[in-house]
Amino acid sequence: MGRVDLTIEICGMSGDGTIAAGGLLNLAVSKAGFSVLAFDSYPAEIRGFGRCVTRSRFSDQELKALTDSTDVLISLDDEQSLSRVPFLSAGAVVLFDSNPPTPVEEAKSLAARLSPGMAVLGVPFRDLATRASGSPRGRNLTALGALAVILGLPEEHFEEVITAKFRPKGEKVLEANLKSFRAGCDHARRELAGRIREPLRPPARGEGPERVMLSGNLAIAQGALDAGLRSYYGYPITPATPIMEYLAKKLPEKGGRVVQMEDEISSIGAVLGSFFAGSRAMTATSGPGFALMTELITHGVMSETPAVIIDAQRGGPATGLPTKTEQSDLTAAVFGGPGDSPRIVIAPTDVTECYRYTVKSFQLAEKYQTPVIVLSDFYLDNRVENVVMPRATEEETADGNLYPDPAEAGRYRRFRLTETGISPRAIPGTEGFLFAATGLEHNERGIPNYDPDNHQKMSSKRLAKIQSALADLEEPVETGGGGEYDLGAVGWGSTWGSVQEAVDRAREEGLKVGALKVTSLYPLHADLVRSFMDRCAEVLIPELNLEGQLATLIGHLFCGDLHRLNRVTGVPIAPAVILDKIREILGKGQR
Repeated sequence: MGRVDLTIEICGMSGDGTIAAGGLLNLAVSKAGFSVLAFDSYPAEIRGFGRCVTRSRFSDQELKALTDSTDVLISLDDEQSLSRVPFLSAGAVVLFDSNPPTPVEEAKSLAARLSPGMAVLGVPFRDLATRASGSPRGRNLTALGALAVILGLPEEHFEEVITAKFRPKGEKVLEANLKSFRAGCDHARRELAGRIREPLRPPARGEGPERVMLSGNLAIAQGALDAGLRSYYGYPITPATPIMEYLAKKLPEKGGRVVQMEDEISSIGAVLGSFFAGSRAMTATSGPGFALMTELITHGVMSETPAVIIDAQRGGPATGLPTKTEQSDLTAAVFGGPGDSPRIVIAPTDVTECYRYTVKSFQLAEKYQTPVIVLSDFYLDNRVENVVMPRATEEETADGNLYPDPAEAGRYRRFRLTETGISPRAIPGTEGFLFAATGLEHNERGIPNYDPDNHQKMSSKRLAKIQSALADLEEPVETGGGGEYDLGAVGWGSTWGSVQEAVDRAREEGLKVGALKVTSLYPLHADLVRSFMDRCAEVLIPELNLEGQLATLIGHLFCGDLHRLNRVTGVPIAPAVILDKIREILGKGQR
């Protein structure tokens, strides 16, 4: 049997149960033993009425990215599903409601737009659900039942996840949904027997830890909990709100608290106040909220106060595209604010790294006494992967503070100039360690001081401290075998998976290419990035922003002209798009 690699989309209107059906599909396929990577898109309005699409890729091998080609489409609304037709593969399977409540106009007919090579399967979703359960609301589950039989997926796994989801709502609700699902299964076995394929066989994983479905947002929230978070201060904003919602349930159980603030300015102020007092705190926001936080972030730089900020990037500028993905806050994260205000900026590339980097951010903030910004994005926050649940060690969650020698009592200099730039940090209220903390330039004791020589020394101190953080920041990771390349691709954030898959496929075609993953964006491992680029005849940097913000940040490290692949379409860059660009640069043409 050949490799299993399928992408399934479910498309409908708000209220059709599209997102719920996609979530159940992901859980069932994961239970069957496949690797899963999925992402949902939905309207921006709070009470949205528009197109919802779930996109799930599953395989018998580990997945790095979503593709731009759909193998199976379930249409819960034909008019909305017309937008998905351009993404269907040549032999795609399309399931649609063959008996909708109202006639479909020819111009809005999904079946009329499909290519002859596609398998177009009409299933009366609504009628089957109504007959089985007394209500058409379960037609999304009827569609899942038909899909399970057609693809040869274990029905028992679907029934398990349906039971887990609906049993808390009562046995009557559970039974109605199970009946709707089974009605789809029975119809497919009876009416579509000739279309049922050989059962998909998952890989033999053997014994090992159980995998769980985890989103980037939940990984961030759980990472903060495991790191010893005591207080979360935030203001709701898409796509960061699920972090606060999860912590609101879980943090009080650990003796912590979640406070919804009046705005993002007060949120970052409270985070700085908590850390100043020696208690771990965090906030999460997106571009518009991050812009409001900028002044107090630089206050944290000047006063050398720790803070942890999650910036869940979305389409911009201004309010922009709340439910679309983008990587356009990099420049703001690194340079945003008045004066020289160096801080630490890191960017995870997958769900597991969302957890790990959140855990790490607290130690970094404490050790280097600075705000730490973790850059995620809408795609990374909302996509789900089935992963082995990450767990932080005691060493990873340990106190990162450098405390002063007790002998310094009475003559303590909070901002003492040191070789590393890191000064011992006392917690306010400790007897004998009185100091001032201000947003004004200051001397070693924290007393405002505007002397030019003092400002030069203190500015150099703050920069040296951040540069020394390279010792604790992950180095870039190279794939491709080493040596010299005809082309090297550099990726960051959620785009890295597509870069890696594109480079892997290019190498399978015999192209001499490599890739570099950069997760520590400031400070930057410049020597290692330069070393990689020096071994590349051409360098390509794909990004979800229009100006090529990473390319601008690291372009000076390459002796030639960088190739930029910039997209602001609101959706992830597919590996195929990057692969075509690689072929174009190397003169190999598209295939």
